[in-house]
Amino acid sequence: FQFSNLCGSVYKKGTLVFIDGGNVLLSPVGNRISRFDLKNNQSSTYPFQNRKNIHCFTVSPDETLLISVDEEGHALLVNLHKKIVLHHFNFKSKVYDIKYSPNGRYIAVTHEKKVQVWNAPGRHREFAPFNLYKQF
Repeated sequence: FQFSNLCGSVYKKGTLVFIDGGNVLLSPVGNRISRFDLKNNQSSTYPFQNRKNIHCFTVSPDETLLISVDEEGHALLVNLHKKIVLHHFNFKSKVYDIKYSPNGRYIAVTHEKKVQVWNAPGRHREFAPFNLYKQF
């Protein structure tokens, strides 16, 4: 048995991201992310899940990595093509938004009254892929 789609849930809130030249829409549905292929009229749900409902997520500029953050600040680093979780991370408070820099080298995270800039994790498994660069 292979999980392919989530039935019954609908989009409530969170980030919507277009990838693959605008042909694919990624949307949070509860604690999972659904993929809608607008060109081929297909939808599927990724097999990974966050602990709580997803509050925000971002996709790397080369569309290989995804970082999803739930309502409590727990994050997942995911390889989009292989559909596997590479790392779990806790930001220790509610994250309001997360975005990759245009060159893909940094991640900006807003929580509490701070903006933190982190070095972006690589595509390969690392011991500590999230390293704080600056805090404002």
